[in-house]
Amino acid sequence: MRSPGALRNDGSVSDDFEDMIVSYADARFELRPYPKYRDLVRLTEFAEELGYEMPFSTKQYSLEDVQETLRTEGPSAFLKILRVQEDISPKAPQPTVEQFVARRLTRLAPTSDLVITDPFLLPDRPHPDAAQYAQHVAGLIAPLLADHATVTAVVNQTNPVVEQAVRAELVARKSDATLKTVRSGDFHDRFWIADRSRGVIVGTSLNKIGGKIFFLDALSNADVVAVVQELTAVGV
Repeated sequence: MRSPGALRNDGSVSDDFEDMIVSYADARFELRPYPKYRDLVRLTEFAEELGYEMPFSTKQYSLEDVQETLRTEGPSAFLKILRVQEDISPKAPQPTVEQFVARRLTRLAPTSDLVITDPFLLPDRPHPDAAQYAQHVAGLIAPLLADHATVTAVVNQTNPVVEQAVRAELVARKSDATLKTVRSGDFHDRFWIADRSRGVIVGTSLNKIGGKIFFLDALSNADVVAVVQELTAVGV
């Protein structure tokens, strides 16, 4: 059986596989019936493993749409489009959910500063113990950090043993990283803010990952500004 090549606009098939572009004009792929959430998550993750993306979109542009928009509005019309991505975690064993969270957090890419508002990031009773909990937390944070980055944890409470274990594990994984803690009861939600300019909201504390379904969503620019203003107010 002959493998399909790239489909040209005139309907003929190209054998050039180096840069395959499939043009369907106004047509699009569809799934029937509408997939269940868990199946959609699995499809999205499989696409990512293959190097593709499956973003949600609100408008489909045909080639004619693109050409007309470029003529009348210029490239800035497309640069204004923002993709808002919302993800809901699967209810799965902790290692699986940690991989889910790690993939989403990687997009923050903090270059110098990461602030985490999480009331229970440094809990009194970490599960299963301080050492393993520290490995869990540092394992999620360290890969995000650029050289000499500072992590500031805004918490309601802090367990000195857990704090020291997390700090030691973070430095073991990223030797030039710095961990600071600030006590404040002003934050309930879990915000992760990178370089005071990008952020996500995480629907659970890190010590609860894997127990229940939660969401992880990108913050709008306006929301990031609002959170940063509140952080400044508490001295962060």
